[in-house]
Amino acid sequence: MKENRKLGIAAIMGVVLISGVAYISKEIIVDYLNPIDVVALQLIIMATLLTAYNLVRKNSFTIDKKNLLMIVISGLFGTTFFNLFSVISISYIGGTVSSLLFGLAAVLSLMIEFVFYKRKRTKLSILSVGLSLVGVYILMGLNPADLLGTNLIGYFLSFVSIIAWVLFCFFTDQISNAFEKTVVLNYQALVGVLTTMPFLFVYPVSFSQLVNPSVIINMIVLGVLNATVAYFLCIYAVQNIGLTFSNLLMNFFPVVTVIVTFLIYGTMPSVNQMIGGLIILISVVILNQDQKNLTQLKAVET
Repeated sequence: MKENRKLGIAAIMGVVLISGVAYISKEIIVDYLNPIDVVALQLIIMATLLTAYNLVRKNSFTIDKKNLLMIVISGLFGTTFFNLFSVISISYIGGTVSSLLFGLAAVLSLMIEFVFYKRKRTKLSILSVGLSLVGVYILMGLNPADLLGTNLIGYFLSFVSIIAWVLFCFFTDQISNAFEKTVVLNYQALVGVLTTMPFLFVYPVSFSQLVNPSVIINMIVLGVLNATVAYFLCIYAVQNIGLTFSNLLMNFFPVVTVIVTFLIYGTMPSVNQMIGGLIILISVVILNQDQKNLTQLKAVET
């Protein structure tokens, strides 16, 4: 159990690294391609790689009807909706701000656990989420009046993408563990392809766009690393350390985004970003301790 927890934390930190870079890739690539084309190509790469992997591994593609509907629903939220709204929001508010907003995922997942999964409310869990919210707010350095400005659509779409991600994690967690995780991801990716590929005919991509070095590099980041490797690692992490703790650790990926932004654009992190990042780190430590306390309590009760 302890070893699985360590591997789960390692997996989610891999997701943090990949996601932080991916948000910058999304910001760069929308200068060359329509956002929905980016998502369609990303998911085509994901589905192709996973299909090839499962065929080579000779994994069974058989899925019973009981789980099929949940796979389709989770695929819609996790591949189509999350990626689409995320990329479009970035075209309005930029990769850094969009990634910073993702800190709200931990808050939403914990609220869902409180309401639907009867998670025990502890002072530490509430404190950790409260601190996480404060950290995200400071990181963003937002004036509430800004929400009434021209970026309202960007903020709204970013919030919708966060909701889609949390629901994807919950729905995927309900799918039986009897199936290979890569097979489940394969079907989820195919759902994404079927719902986004038709838009390639509406917004056709030229050959010159596809062979552009910036497009190639960033599609590798988005299609191979972000849409394939990171999804697999995320599912593994949720199964071993829980959804709320996984999403709270995901609050670290804006730090990666800030660092990559500095390396590419020379933009220095602000005081707000450094203070907010420290507060988020403290909130993660607190929630980690709360998770350990709950685990020990369950062990004693059983």
